[in-house]
This record gives sequence, structure tokens and C-alpha cells, in this order.
Amino acid sequence: MTRPEAGRAAAAARLRILIVGVGGQGVLTAARHLGEACLRTGHEAVLGQLHGMSQRGGSVESTVVVGGAESSFIEEGEADVVLGLEPLETLRARPRMHAQTRVVTSTTPVVPHLLSQMGKPYPPLPEILSAIRAAAPDLTTLDSAAIVRQAGARRALNVAMLGALAALEVLPFPAAALWSAVAARTPERFVAGNRRAFELGGAAAKARTSPAPGRPAC
Repeated sequence: MTRPEAGRAAAAARLRILIVGVGGQGVLTAARHLGEACLRTGHEAVLGQLHGMSQRGGSVESTVVVGGAESSFIEEGEADVVLGLEPLETLRARPRMHAQTRVVTSTTPVVPHLLSQMGKPYPPLPEILSAIRAAAPDLTTLDSAAIVRQAGARRALNVAMLGALAALEVLPFPAAALWSAVAARTPERFVAGNRRAFELGGAAAKARTSPAPGRPAC
């Protein structure tokens, strides 16, 4: 295999994960959990982050590129997985999706601070999901607010979404490895609630997946 061919093969083997949400939802922590799980299972990963007015609910994004990449940047049309903790933020990530991107998004809105200031309405959720699905048909939606209420862990949104992602078997390691990484970074008093959120997120994802054309339902 020539060097250019080897480079293309390595690029194809990479998994580019984009995590988006708003300040306070745990986007950056979710990326660190994924990075730790990669480390524990022998997978190279590069993490990156970009965040705005995190204290005011501004947009936050983080990237995890698995597979020996030199850069954490994910360009337009390159995201293999998009994990959205807020639906409008998931929609804003649409330029970096492609037709085979696996999208997992919360359907619980967090009205952006700027929209509130300007008195503009939050877009209807069905329109948001329809626009996402038009770009990436492989879409899984979760009522994250209901999940964290059921888990009794209101700050475990990111953990519930990671549980959903792990259950869909798109990661290069099993769900147990990701949970171990989460548990290792969780204060003991929150472990039980996070565990419930992780498991409930996984169960919800399996129940709510909309299969892309040609792919059987989970």
C-alpha cells in the first residue's frame, strides 16, 4: 500500500464525533468521558472544544476524533456522529453532517438567551427534526427531560445522552467501557443516579431510533 493509500485508509477508519449543546449541559464533560473510554480501551483520540457564552446558555461544542488523527477539527460534511444535547444546537450542526451521519439528539429545548432578548420564538420542534432528518436520515430522538426525571438525576443529561450513544453501538468500544469512564469521574453520591440515567438513555435510544433507508431498526 502506498503512503497516500495508507493515509486515505487511516482517515476512513477514523470516527469523528461532534457534541453540541448549550452552557451548563455538560458538553465538554461528555467529550472527556468519551476520551477516557478511548484511553481505557486502547483507542487513540484527539479532543477539541469551542464554547461561547457558556454561563448564559450560549452554544458549546466539543469534538472527539478517534483513530490517530492529528487534529480535532471536524470540517463541513465530516461528522460521523453528532450527539446533540439541545435540538436547535443539533440543527446548527447540520453543515457538518453527511447522509450517513448518525445523529442522536435531545428533544428538550433550551431557549437561547439571544432569542429571549430579541423576543423571537423558538422554532417548532417538528420543523427542527425534519430539517435534521433531511440532512442525516439516521436520527434518534430522546426526551431527555423525562429521562433525567425518571432517573432522579436532573444534572445527568449528558450521561443519559452518552448512554443512548453507547446503546446504538456506533462507538469502537462497548457500553460498559463508557460507563466505567463515566463512573470513574463521578462523585460517589451521584453514581447511582448517573447509572440510572445512562441505562435509561440507552433503553430510550433503542426504542426511539428512526432507521435510515436500507438499515434495519435496532
